[in-house]
Amino acid sequence: MNIEKVNNINFNSRSERDITPYNPRKNRRHNIDRIISMEDNDVRRLAYIKTISNTEDKKHKNLSTALVLSTPFAAGAASALLEPAKFKLFSRDLKGASARVLNGVKGGGKWGIMLGVAYGINKVKQYFEDKSPNFDRFTSENPFLTFGASVAAFAGALALGGKAVNKIGQSIIKNTKPQSIIKADNKIAKYADKFNSNSVVTYISKQIRNLRNSQSLEPLKAVGKWALSWSPALLLGGAVAHEFVHGRKKDIEFVKNYSDIKDMQTRLAQARIRELSVQNKALKAAIVSQNS
Repeated sequence: MNIEKVNNINFNSRSERDITPYNPRKNRRHNIDRIISMEDNDVRRLAYIKTISNTEDKKHKNLSTALVLSTPFAAGAASALLEPAKFKLFSRDLKGASARVLNGVKGGGKWGIMLGVAYGINKVKQYFEDKSPNFDRFTSENPFLTFGASVAAFAGALALGGKAVNKIGQSIIKNTKPQSIIKADNKIAKYADKFNSNSVVTYISKQIRNLRNSQSLEPLKAVGKWALSWSPALLLGGAVAHEFVHGRKKDIEFVKNYSDIKDMQTRLAQARIRELSVQNKALKAAIVSQNS
């Protein structure tokens, strides 16, 4: 039986009462017998519960999730600060702070869509793993093939999704009256000018320009530009690396806990056998004494 990884566990306990923690102050002998007779799935579940407690699994999952969720924001910031302050919306060529914000929304949106598609594919995979033990076994025994299939599904979903979005956009433009497009253009230009002239936006833009033109920060500009442009990939890579390292720690801890519980079962069973042997001898002795 494979107990090398936590993720290979498929619990099918006959009853939740089977895994009630041992309480030495209540029904001691009964609890010992229940521990001895626990099924392997129950032992694995107890080992898993102890593992996620000892390894602070929730905290590490939250950290990985935070790193992943911050990726679109980092991508948006990189696009807003590094790309030229130009953005074409319908027939309008926007410039200034409004163009930078829209560049950021576009850059962050792309990463958000990609992560959303990847999350959806993973959820579909987990759904079929929960519903089909054979599929779960196949994915566990063929990780590289499963990864390749997931990547192919990811690429296919992005390609089909891009085509669908283009068709929908073309359909909307085709069915929209020219007067409505001109009206929307004028509103966009009005809101963009209003945003660019806002006092807070003007102050922030001025501070960013000062940082860009600062001679004292010249040696750090190349490093900062590199870090900003690669920040989405670094955050995502950090999340994957953190999840991998934590997963290995969980696997090691799980195997240790599983072995400890099985060892306890063995020792309790041996002690129970010795106890029953003593009782059996005492009964035999009593019968012999009665017959004599």
